[in-house]
Amino acid sequence: MFLSTIKEIIVNKPECLKSYIKTLMELYYNQSNNDDEPIRNIVAESIGKLFVTHPSDIQDPLNQGLNSKDVKTVSTYVRSFKYSAHNNNSPSSFQPFIKCLIDLVGHSDLAVKKNAL
Repeated sequence: MFLSTIKEIIVNKPECLKSYIKTLMELYYNQSNNDDEPIRNIVAESIGKLFVTHPSDIQDPLNQGLNSKDVKTVSTYVRSFKYSAHNNNSPSSFQPFIKCLIDLVGHSDLAVKKNAL
């Protein structure tokens, strides 16, 4: 419920969360490998929506998630880009992640491959 509430704030008023980005990204990283897929979906959507409004603030945490050794974490972070493509007025913010996403298309885990596509 807590993650859903934060997601609603991100969707409706993301600018008010600027000072909490670091804390939120730590929370999302810790929940990105949760066994419960609906929680991972909320995490991915929240990260993606935050990326639209705060791309430079979450670039390092995004890289941390994408380079994790945990397959669920990588899959969750890759999936977040799906949610950041809508209403993004700054496509150049994706540029630092293009090579990593292309490389992840060849990942051995099917979920990571699917989300990278």
